[in-house]
Amino acid sequence: MIQHALRFLPLAALTLAGPILAGCASDRVVVSDIGIRYSRVEFSAAADGRDLRTVVQGNPFGTPGFDQAVLGIMNNTYVGPKTNFTSTPGPTAKRDYFVSLVFNPAPDVVPQVLCSGKPIPTAAPNPGEIRARAAFCITGGEATAVIGYVNDVTGPDDPNFVSMIKHMMLSMFPY
Repeated sequence: MIQHALRFLPLAALTLAGPILAGCASDRVVVSDIGIRYSRVEFSAAADGRDLRTVVQGNPFGTPGFDQAVLGIMNNTYVGPKTNFTSTPGPTAKRDYFVSLVFNPAPDVVPQVLCSGKPIPTAAPNPGEIRARAAFCITGGEATAVIGYVNDVTGPDDPNFVSMIKHMMLSMFPY
């Protein structure tokens, strides 16, 4: 009797795991690189109660206001210090620190390029397949870097796109 019941255990496990895994299949943060330059204390000193210059490049949807939508998602993601991610930093910003975020870079880029401050070529809008690269940069080098991707999203307010950005933020600023 027990052997008969145990025979169905793998099937039951797959049945239960299926919906859980399907929920995770919509977006991915596949690489999270926390460099030796990153510390929670330094991030707090650079960003707590301050503007943090954020450079958004690429627009996978080709829609106006995309960068502001991304900044809104970033600002609505709790990363610890109260930080204002903005493309137009005010006097509270520390100029040696910034976030670089690029969508569908063409060709692909490494974190050092993200932190160079130079424009990065991006592919034409394609919401069917979105790749994103981001880095928290300190004086031209990366402190943290993440890679995320999501497929078949309808716009910057699509829950799967929002989830990808939030997961990237949490991976980029661990606490």
